[in-house]
Amino acid sequence: MQERIKKVVLEAGEVRREFEITHAERLLRMPNNGGWHFPQDSDFEITEQNGVELRRNKESNKKSEK
Repeated sequence: MQERIKKVVLEAGEVRREFEITHAERLLRMPNNGGWHFPQDSDFEITEQNGVELRRNKESNKKSEK
């Protein structure tokens, strides 16, 4: 059984901090949020429709091309 992710890491400048996922979503949606954002190496993204979610692999699948 897959464990549900409850926390994500955000960064602002040199500071990295772990937030509960719903709090991170509220923080990221604020216009003046103090510079908080997902790190470049994060597995997460925020979308308008779904909020915080795992990034999808957008690279083309070489097996499907054959």
